[in-house]
Amino acid sequence: MARLPAQPSFPPGYPEPLPSVEVQRRFLALLGETSPPSVPLNFQVTDETPLAGDVLRQRVTYEVAPGETVPAYHMFVRGLPPDAPGVLAIHPHGGEPTFKIGKDSCCAPDPADPAQYAYHAALAGFRVLAPDALCFGERQAKWGYATFFMHEVNAHMELCSCGRSLTWKSVWDNSRALEALAALGASSLGVMGLSGGSTQAYLLAAANPQVRAAACYFSFMTLRHQFFQYRLCHCLYHYLPHMLKEGIDWDQVVALIAPRQLFLAWGAQDEGTPEPMYRAFVDAVQERCEQESLPPSVFTFEESDVGHRITAASLAAGLEFLHEHLG
Repeated sequence: MARLPAQPSFPPGYPEPLPSVEVQRRFLALLGETSPPSVPLNFQVTDETPLAGDVLRQRVTYEVAPGETVPAYHMFVRGLPPDAPGVLAIHPHGGEPTFKIGKDSCCAPDPADPAQYAYHAALAGFRVLAPDALCFGERQAKWGYATFFMHEVNAHMELCSCGRSLTWKSVWDNSRALEALAALGASSLGVMGLSGGSTQAYLLAAANPQVRAAACYFSFMTLRHQFFQYRLCHCLYHYLPHMLKEGIDWDQVVALIAPRQLFLAWGAQDEGTPEPMYRAFVDAVQERCEQESLPPSVFTFEESDVGHRITAASLAAGLEFLHEHLG
């Protein structure tokens, strides 16, 4: 059997230089339908806990499909106006501990820990919804002979065998989360995430025009670099079947977010997000804005001595960005 080369060269002509309308057509065709006519949310509050800073954390559930319930935290400062901006806070991907705890990895009431960005967003005056992603926290779907990351591999394989993908599932579930935020009264909708949560955030923003602003921390992946230069394996949200065949890559897809707003935080010491991938995202959005006379739509926060983690400075910059663009 022929083996893949250890480090193959970029495919010639990939990605194709395409107008944004064609990138969008190909991407959405591969992704599949993510906006059903009606999905009853059956939103329920099951518990409420006061946290430091006069934040209330409600444990809530809602349905993303008939019979498929997602547990989440709804967090807000006591007395928050009903129409305050809403932020979907997507937890990191991480390793074994994150699979076990899911949403709790970014929701702890610790004012000194910027990794608790969902809690910090609530402190900053946003209405925050922080759900468990599929295979994490209370949504672990265990398989025989597999643990943690292999649960996600198996879930992706099952979805692909049904003509879907984990990419599609992420956008589908997070679109329902936006519906829940809107039903709670949020006047405008944004999203933020770290690591695999960042990936889910920019996928959602590219596919769902309801997202007005996205704050993304690390994990800016391009297939041409991942497969043909670095051989990195981060998480499975990037693997939308047939993207290579269709000649499109993630930097082109992320550029579809413009003229809506995108914040990218990156640390030069992050081995999981090599600089060429990060620069490809920034350049693609800027080039689209220039070519189509769109307003500037990408804002960056770079730290030379930081690896794969949110810092107090980058968190403050991201929250300021969300305030500016969500109102």
